Amino acid sequence: MQFKHPEILYALLLLIIPILVHLFQLQRFVKVPFTNVKILKTIEKQTRKSARLKKWLILITRLLIFTCLIIAFAQPYFSKYSTHQNFNTTIYLDNSFSMQAKGESGELLKSAAQQIIENNINPNSTISLITNDKVFENLDTKSLKEELINLKYYPNKANLNTIILKANRLEANKENTLNKLILISDFQSVNSIQKADFSKINASINFVKLVPKEVNNYYIDSVSIEENSTSNTIVNVFIKSSQKSSSSIPVSLLNNSKLLGKTTSKFINSNNSTVQFTIPNSTNFIGEISLIDDALQFDNSFFFSISKPEKINVLSIGNTSEFLSKIYSENEFIFTPTPLQILNYNKIQDQHLIILNELENIPTELINSLQEFTKKGGSLVIIPSENSTINSYNSFFQNLNLGKITSKTETEHKIITINYEHPLLKDVFEKRVDNFQYPKTNLQYHANLKNSSSIIILDNNQPFISSINNLNGAIYWVTSPLNNKISDFTQSPLVVPIFYNFAKKSLKTTKLYYTIKPENDIEVKTSIGKDKVLKMLNEKTSLEFIPLQISSQNKVKLTLNNHILQSGFYSILSENKPIKTTAFNYNREESDLNTVHIESLIENKKNVTISSSITGAFNEINNQQKINWLFKWFLAFSVLFLLIEMLILKYFKK
Repeated sequence: MQFKHPEILYALLLLIIPILVHLFQLQRFVKVPFTNVKILKTIEKQTRKSARLKKWLILITRLLIFTCLIIAFAQPYFSKYSTHQNFNTTIYLDNSFSMQAKGESGELLKSAAQQIIENNINPNSTISLITNDKVFENLDTKSLKEELINLKYYPNKANLNTIILKANRLEANKENTLNKLILISDFQSVNSIQKADFSKINASINFVKLVPKEVNNYYIDSVSIEENSTSNTIVNVFIKSSQKSSSSIPVSLLNNSKLLGKTTSKFINSNNSTVQFTIPNSTNFIGEISLIDDALQFDNSFFFSISKPEKINVLSIGNTSEFLSKIYSENEFIFTPTPLQILNYNKIQDQHLIILNELENIPTELINSLQEFTKKGGSLVIIPSENSTINSYNSFFQNLNLGKITSKTETEHKIITINYEHPLLKDVFEKRVDNFQYPKTNLQYHANLKNSSSIIILDNNQPFISSINNLNGAIYWVTSPLNNKISDFTQSPLVVPIFYNFAKKSLKTTKLYYTIKPENDIEVKTSIGKDKVLKMLNEKTSLEFIPLQISSQNKVKLTLNNHILQSGFYSILSENKPIKTTAFNYNREESDLNTVHIESLIENKKNVTISSSITGAFNEINNQQKINWLFKWFLAFSVLFLLIEMLILKYFKK
């Protein structure tokens, strides 16, 4: 038994006062002589004994009355914890998209919110609520209900360690408080890769796992470009299932919300299926892939955008070659031939492909510019001159980490082998040609190149044109000058597909979509004024904002920090005019409804328990915090003893 006001018990010492008063009242009887008192003596003895007994009984009842009253005012109770302690319950409610799954009482999130509202009946406890995006501290019953009713789904799921750190911060500010943490989630496997460290939190932890009725979910995982020709683009759509399936799922393609095509995704006892759509290249394509599935809603649509093909910037530095101007026509390319002497270095970073066309020396300034150009993903073709200075070229090769030119030979060799499997030529030829008029060259520069592969090969088994694997852009090395005095390669049919694809492969396809996450970076090729900024707009929700941005000469880098939380299309505006459309999609990690066994997370931790339901978890907390007050019983006993005293006084005769 504990007391809320134990200091009142000192009043029990005052009970000595009635005891002393009682003792002084017990006076000795005085003997008075009287005749013929034989009978009276007997009565006198009986009366004296009755009076003493009555006084002792009255004393005891009065002591019991005062004792019960004093104890009642001290407010005695039975409880596992002291009333001087505060009780705080912190609830983590997972509001990620996987909680859209249907349970026995509807969507897991909405059902969990309703159960918390119904079971939050303990007036002695404060509630703190943690979700994946917000923290609410010290909520009363009304505030908690409002927050739970207005709770929205959030695209980024927090892991257990993050939740524990947030809960620990809340508890650090509370003194003399008994803390309890309830974790309510479906506990997906993907969010439990790292084991939680429960030793960092000074509270008892209760797990409540919510289980959906249907654990299989069909969803659109990703979209990619399979093939990109001058007229059409083939788009691959990857459909997945949480569990192996043999079903067929209808899939639709929309452009600007207009239905463009339908197909069926067939699963053959597997988790994966792929469908293809062919779309035209004539205009900007604002695409949406959709399917119908009842398990989860957020992953039934996938957004992507493909910009209308832009003209490719090709810069030729050095000699003027007629074959280049014929290949790089005005319809598809912006071709700029320029001698080295009048080269505008500021234009280098604007190019997609640069051709060093038979330079004798490569100056240091050009080396530095080309080094920056290739780092940013630009493609480079190196054609040596008949009189190239090997040391100058090697200095250039060393800066780009390409290898080294070893020697120069003036021997005639034929070009006889085509590497049909090379990415540059893989889709060029309908069939392999063995007999054709072999072009030749009578001068070659031999080089030891790093990470290179041959595209076409000479009759001495040495490469004539090689590609060098670069982390960012592509670099191609031609071992011989291509003027008519040295080689007739430019008169052969091979020159067109090779140089055409040099340029085509240099144009990087714009990113089809971005995944919504706490931070995203977008690069926009545009120039804006000094005091101008780019904006982003979602027309569907009318959301408009100005992201962080860094502007350079020909591009602007946008940094998005939790600005976008809804999937769809966002226009990038310059002076309120759209210059680019980007697509954003929710992360698909939560689409897999497989969950983790909670027992594997807790590993028999003493402060961790598992409840089968939210109601069970709250009942356990309420029972632990329950206080059984006893002051009413002591008041009742004091009244009872008062009645006993009154009965003694009335019916106990002397």
